[in-house]
Amino acid sequence: MWKINRVRIPSGRLIPAGIMILLGILSTVLTVTTIAGCDAMPDLPAMIEGRWDPPVLEEVRALSEYTVGLRFSHPVEDVRLSLDPPLELDQVRWQEDMLQLTTRTALRPGAEYWLDAVVRDDSGNTASVLVNFYGLNPDLPPVLINEIVCRGSGNNPDFAELRVFGDGNLGGMTLYNGSPERWTSRKVFPEMWVAEGDYIIVHFRPQNIPEEVDETEDMSASGGLRSHPEAWDLWVWEGTGLPTTSGGLTLTEFPHGPIMDAILYSERTYDSACPRRGFGTAAQLQIFEDVVARGGWKIAGDFVVPDDGVDPSSSTATRSINRDRAGTDTDTREDWHIVPTRGATPGTENSEERYEP
Repeated sequence: MWKINRVRIPSGRLIPAGIMILLGILSTVLTVTTIAGCDAMPDLPAMIEGRWDPPVLEEVRALSEYTVGLRFSHPVEDVRLSLDPPLELDQVRWQEDMLQLTTRTALRPGAEYWLDAVVRDDSGNTASVLVNFYGLNPDLPPVLINEIVCRGSGNNPDFAELRVFGDGNLGGMTLYNGSPERWTSRKVFPEMWVAEGDYIIVHFRPQNIPEEVDETEDMSASGGLRSHPEAWDLWVWEGTGLPTTSGGLTLTEFPHGPIMDAILYSERTYDSACPRRGFGTAAQLQIFEDVVARGGWKIAGDFVVPDDGVDPSSSTATRSINRDRAGTDTDTREDWHIVPTRGATPGTENSEERYEP
């Protein structure tokens, strides 16, 4: 029987010609014996000691103000990397199943950084990664989605209002038109200090005029439709509005981070004969399933159906979908009601009146 003992072939190194010939012979022998019906012969990788698969990046995130963690499929030992914007590194080490980078200066809260790296494992397998991450924000306050209009008009375009329940910095917080897995537009919040009781209006269908500016220091700095001089106005520059019949808004601590709050809505009903359970598109179903799987919304049954969402069919450009003034948050459709005509109040306290058809 052919046998190879302790032959290791790290990636990126030259293999001696003799070994290459031997491997070729073995490959031929294995092929012949397989055709002949012999299944006792092991496959070639099992006869060669050492890992063959390169390390795969599975996660990257800021662990603290000074530490970034990269989780690979298995340990790496040789690292070459660069950061943009540049950061001076104090230490790079494998710890707690992650490659941890410690910086000499603190990461900016919510700021985007890019990491370009080449890593190698103990078998010589290498991998190249180019990935972004965001600085950890230790001062993020509690925030809830408070009011939305998804059926806006020319003079009253779509918006989402957020309500702040404590003092803090919003840097990096992200509002998705959709979910972290499936979205059409989003707003990554700039560094901005807010106070308990503040309102933030995120405009999802801007006119893209000079007056529409993100307010980070002065509440009265922005113009544009539905802006408010006593609320923080932020604009989704690529936004074309919110879905009118079925969709969701998801608020996360940072892009693809833990969910802080969400609202799912749909005017459709469950259809057992439909492969999408009654959802109009696969994208609508995916948004609902993603938010529920991440713990941002509770459902009544064993699987997600359109009826789990808020019904927006009675809402209009001035009949907004509102949370109550107490800020009730059960992560269900029961938290929401539709206000009467002209009852929308972006930037101010919600109306508790309910629309009656």
